[in-house]
Amino acid sequence: MRKAFFYWQFAAVVVLPVWILVGWTVWGRAGEFVSVAIAAPFLVLALLGVAGVSYARKSARTTRTASWLDVAVAGAWHLAVIAAGFFGPATGAFAALSVALGIAAFASVTWQLVQETRKRVRRVFENIQRGAVPYGTPPAKPAPLDAGEYLVIRPSDPPR
Repeated sequence: MRKAFFYWQFAAVVVLPVWILVGWTVWGRAGEFVSVAIAAPFLVLALLGVAGVSYARKSARTTRTASWLDVAVAGAWHLAVIAAGFFGPATGAFAALSVALGIAAFASVTWQLVQETRKRVRRVFENIQRGAVPYGTPPAKPAPLDAGEYLVIRPSDPPR
């Protein structure tokens, strides 16, 4: 399910705005076209932003899966957008819910990206720290070489 949602996020960038436009042509009224024409491009940008920040996480890129939090929050957002596309009596409520859930989805994926990046950076600094020599510590003297026994040959007479 998480893998399917990972791919759905990118398809939703096209599918959901088209659904809003199709829903308006089937169930909408003439006066609602201006709001649909304004909302559709913003919906594309919002969906692309959330999917892009989700893709920016290394865990999502390497495994090609969305997190369960992504599935819950962004999934609820996508369902609210689909419900708003029916243009019934509750369209205004679903549109407001879509905006709120879109903001929550963006905040959620951004928070997950920051947390994951923070952990990765912390691991890098810990690895660097393990190999570092503390400041002020004199360098260690090399251990004397033990070459075993050796013979010293001295010249008997110096050359003239």
